[in-house]
Amino acid sequence: MVVTGCELATDVRMHPPGNTPFAPAALQQIFEEHSLANLVPAEDSSGLAPLAALTSGKADLAIVENSAAFVSGIRAILPIYESVLHVIIRDDIEVTQHNQSLKGASFYVVNRSEAGSSFVRLVTRRQGLEPDQYQLTYTFEPGITDVIVYFGPVDADNTLWFQSGYRFASLNSRFNPQREFYEEGVGYIAPNMRPKVIPALTYDIPGNEQPLLTVAVDALLVTRRDVPERLIFGVTKTLLEQKPRFTAVAPSLFGAVNESFDRYALSFPLHSGARRYLERDEPGLLERYAETINMLVYLIFLLLTSFLALARWSARRKKDRIDTFYIRVRAIEDRIGSGSTEALLAELNDLEAEAFDSLIAEKLAADESFRIFTDLVARTRSSLSRR
Repeated sequence: MVVTGCELATDVRMHPPGNTPFAPAALQQIFEEHSLANLVPAEDSSGLAPLAALTSGKADLAIVENSAAFVSGIRAILPIYESVLHVIIRDDIEVTQHNQSLKGASFYVVNRSEAGSSFVRLVTRRQGLEPDQYQLTYTFEPGITDVIVYFGPVDADNTLWFQSGYRFASLNSRFNPQREFYEEGVGYIAPNMRPKVIPALTYDIPGNEQPLLTVAVDALLVTRRDVPERLIFGVTKTLLEQKPRFTAVAPSLFGAVNESFDRYALSFPLHSGARRYLERDEPGLLERYAETINMLVYLIFLLLTSFLALARWSARRKKDRIDTFYIRVRAIEDRIGSGSTEALLAELNDLEAEAFDSLIAEKLAADESFRIFTDLVARTRSSLSRR
């Protein structure tokens, strides 16, 4: 444990990537300075495949190709580099059967690579071979290993995976009857793999005098779902913001690190800590839906205004109707003394009944205006009764 500011830095165990030039010790100082993650090698996981090291709890971080099958509990952080297939074969191998040139071959997959193992199974299956017709191992055996399969960055300064007595093989070799498949169609069979060409003379290794057709896939930095969010947030932040320093240490590994990648093309969901950092500048809920909210507020205001206008219009209509009843009562009142009292009372009763019918039908409002009408009717009826 080391102290960073007022908080304790937590050890984050990195699965050793074997022959890949990824040295946690060289990167440890950068992490110590800029995050709460103290990057240390996960020594107990050195004999395990990357995903096995994570699922067993012996490592917190690992590098896995983006063609690996989904494993529950594993989460992605970032694509780190482009992992390119390097195939080298023993110099004394002679191809005698073009259609089953790999029959009986012994494959050594460097670093227990998921992509390497998947590629071996793919090419042997397409040649119609059964698992017992070839050998797939994770240990190099001098004199027995026929083909070395290495997935890693194109880096002429790192050839730890190379063995003397071997030479590069290209997938468009005339001995490969399915070379056109690797030129155009590999992505349809192997998820996220794509054709790639290693330029001529990139490596000072026999066979690279000519361009080499191969395949490539992104390498992901992955972790477990239960690793604390704050740690993965710090790892993501440090990798992206301190990219120039990481690139200076290992340019072939960190030169391609950026946050502009397709999150939906990853074999594993993003860890919540990585997602929180990547979405740090995205607008909040109110900002994202500001236009929609403004439109809804405008519509509500418009509806409210329309409702109030309709209510005022309806009240005005009812007021106009009660005014006609006032005029008719006054007309009866004006005829007192000049007409039959019984006839005027009958007319007044009919007018009152008509007004109450209109009230029930909601053509009049039961408000102060209607109370004035009933008082006027009562006064007129009293005057007629005295007559």
